[in-house]
Amino acid sequence: MEKVLDAQASTHELDGLRQRHQDLEKRLAALDRHLSLTAAEQTERARLKKEKLQVKDRIHALTAAIGQPL
Repeated sequence: MEKVLDAQASTHELDGLRQRHQDLEKRLAALDRHLSLTAAEQTERARLKKEKLQVKDRIHALTAAIGQPL
């Protein structure tokens, strides 16, 4: 029973991570459409890219743990 709850929690977390990854992609795409970026936008872009990679790594780790395909 505990494994089922863990799998359900992981699946729920995975759904949230996938949504966050999509949100980050959309914001990065919006920044990439700018001809030039302000210093604040450049900093934001770098932070978003780093977070997106961290989210992707977590998605891979969870899918491997619960045996779910990407």
